[in-house]
Amino acid sequence: MNKAHSRWCLIALIFLMLGCAGLYQSMERPRINIANVMPREIKLFEQVFDLELRIQNPNDTPLEVNGLAFDLDLNDKRFATGVSNQSLVIDRLSSGVIHVEAITTLVGFLRQVAEYQQTQNPRLTYRIKGSIYSGSAGTKLHFDDSGEIKIPIEPTKQ
Repeated sequence: MNKAHSRWCLIALIFLMLGCAGLYQSMERPRINIANVMPREIKLFEQVFDLELRIQNPNDTPLEVNGLAFDLDLNDKRFATGVSNQSLVIDRLSSGVIHVEAITTLVGFLRQVAEYQQTQNPRLTYRIKGSIYSGSAGTKLHFDDSGEIKIPIEPTKQ
């Protein structure tokens, strides 16, 4: 190969790489909501929960999810961390549910129980932040969403 041909190939490769990187930069970040929480294992020092997270794709292109990692705060205090290696493709302008494992420690769990006993507030605010791993190049799309969970309370008998 001559030098001029090599330079043009290098320039074309650089533009191709920049164009692919620009695809993810122009994407609107996905939105995450907690769809369901189920206790799986309750041990003395660690509690494991199965969470269903709804991922909304607000973009005009499909979102390939190859896994995610997150931190979950309840009432502005760290509660759990979680990961999932589940893969799914969320169609454009659509949503999908991913199953994840969340782990909390005894301290985080007791802190939430104690706060609930003091306030008796039937609502928990949550904040979930982390990264979705997307595409074959290991691209990370960050998310930071919040919401509220209403705790069902039975009426007191009088």
